[in-house]
Amino acid sequence: MLEQPVEVGILTKGKPTLAMVLTNLLMADCPDLSILIVDTAETPVIERDDVLFALKLAQDRKVPCEYQRSRDRNRAFTAGRLALLEQLRGPYICYMDDDVVISSSSLTRIMGVAQDIPDFGYIAPRCVNAGASRGFLADKPHYSPGGVFRQDELVRDILLDYYESTVDVLDTQSAADKVWELAFLTELFPALGRPCLVQEDNVSYHLDYHESLRWELMEQRLARTSRQKLAQLLTKHCPTLVPTS
Repeated sequence: MLEQPVEVGILTKGKPTLAMVLTNLLMADCPDLSILIVDTAETPVIERDDVLFALKLAQDRKVPCEYQRSRDRNRAFTAGRLALLEQLRGPYICYMDDDVVISSSSLTRIMGVAQDIPDFGYIAPRCVNAGASRGFLADKPHYSPGGVFRQDELVRDILLDYYESTVDVLDTQSAADKVWELAFLTELFPALGRPCLVQEDNVSYHLDYHESLRWELMEQRLARTSRQKLAQLLTKHCPTLVPTS
């Protein structure tokens, strides 16, 4: 088995499904985990009984589970991701949304493959109920929450720079060159020459059944700005590499 735990980062804006997501992770048949929650909600989620009970379950299950607040309202998503990554320093990182659940064996299956592909970029489940909201990524394999990516010094430097210098489509701050994290992560690892895999028979579920179609995710301009940011960061951090088209 892999010696390092999977470090799970949950960015939450206070959705009512957060406690369900936490419980789902804590009760899963999976390798060693540690969990960090970064909260961008107006009212701290830690004040809710359902979240407190889930944190008590983490204690009983002996799963390290830390909590912190992020108060940047204009770049809530990007600043929250940055706060997560600043604390998640291990080689195996899993971003988990506060409205996505995975099967009980999902992470075990992912890390089983990781043993056989030590230089992998990311390994992700197939997410149900996400295609319509994934815009131009809907018909192509892509990273999704619940997936694990391998973090080394180069990946960490690129991602820290990315979160410090961008405005995501999920942020409220206005910007002419907004990017989309899922598109960036999907293309980052192949550009670094690292194999990536979406496990079609390993299914996750997006629980926000009321979410409407995000038309901005259909725009090719967003794909273009995300690729341009990737090219910029590759040139800065590893100029010998050329991003994939």
